[in-house]
Amino acid sequence: MAEESKSKMTYRYLGNSGLKVSVLAIGTMLTNYYKKDVEAWMECANAAYEAGVNYFDTAEIYGMGDGDKMLGESIKKYGWKRDNLVISVKIFSSSPAPTHNFMSRKHIIEGTKESLKNLGLDYCDLVFSHRPDYQTPLEETVRAFSWLIDHGYAKYWCTSTWPPALISDAIGICEELGLHKPIADQCQYNMLSRNDVERDYMNTFESHKYGTTVWSPLAGGLLSGKYNDGNIPEDSRCGKSEAFKGMMWGPMMGDDIIEQRKKMFSGLKEIADELSCTQAELALAWVIVNKDVSTCIFGASKISQVDSNVKALEIAEKWTPEIEEKINSLLGNQPEMPVHYRTFAPWPARRPTRVNYDFKAGVLEQ
Repeated sequence: MAEESKSKMTYRYLGNSGLKVSVLAIGTMLTNYYKKDVEAWMECANAAYEAGVNYFDTAEIYGMGDGDKMLGESIKKYGWKRDNLVISVKIFSSSPAPTHNFMSRKHIIEGTKESLKNLGLDYCDLVFSHRPDYQTPLEETVRAFSWLIDHGYAKYWCTSTWPPALISDAIGICEELGLHKPIADQCQYNMLSRNDVERDYMNTFESHKYGTTVWSPLAGGLLSGKYNDGNIPEDSRCGKSEAFKGMMWGPMMGDDIIEQRKKMFSGLKEIADELSCTQAELALAWVIVNKDVSTCIFGASKISQVDSNVKALEIAEKWTPEIEEKINSLLGNQPEMPVHYRTFAPWPARRPTRVNYDFKAGVLEQ
């Protein structure tokens, strides 16, 4: 990891823990989902490592183990120092077999061991419950993840897209039984999907100092600038995958809102031009200036994409309340905050809207 590049990276504590993670992270999901060039991803991962990224994300379901193997091969090939890395694995489903799914004690423990085998590692730093499981008793799930930590297979455990109430229930069980508590959630966050991080998790952040490892900062590429004219390029994700098109294009670019989206995208492009950056860099910077974002996971198949993502750090360092307000007005989707019943006014937005923001320190200046 080049010292000059490393100095440009920003690191934040992951939730209420002493673990510091790079504010940018790289994941294996897209490469395995679209069957892209594995060698290209490995080169991108090494470029990210050289730029100071220490967080690498994978899951047993990514290519049914291929994501784990790809990351493990990268660690070996480039000789990354294990103690410099934060490796996260996610457990929920690995095959159609009944015992290879969901959050039973059996699958959590055996699935984690299988991921570590595919990675070629003795332990992971973070193990996630990839999705909530409402059929398995929560105490069983909580005990299994705590067992992994006690036996050296993981250092911390986390949740992914768990609702706030379930997170609080899990933490309550851990406190009652003296078990290891989860420290962060992996949730979607971008300019088009704001409610979870900015509103719904508000009490989780305040009460539990919960962290986040957010994904889809470009909304599946919709915020990259490729779709600004309202059409689908053939070489885009929506152009190559009907499944992805149905998942992203319909809900976010439907006939009833496409003109609004085109106007929004055009405005974002203008702001990006004013800041001498790309629209994608602007969208990524917007995500990471939020102090509740511990780290933001991106995908890449070209080193140029990694370089562009790292440039977003420079944009974030220049962030001002004026930029924030300009974008917020353009987006027009700021979540409606709950009412504070002592003041009868909405709780203040957690983003840097009315005060100065120190990006490097990750705090608001009061």
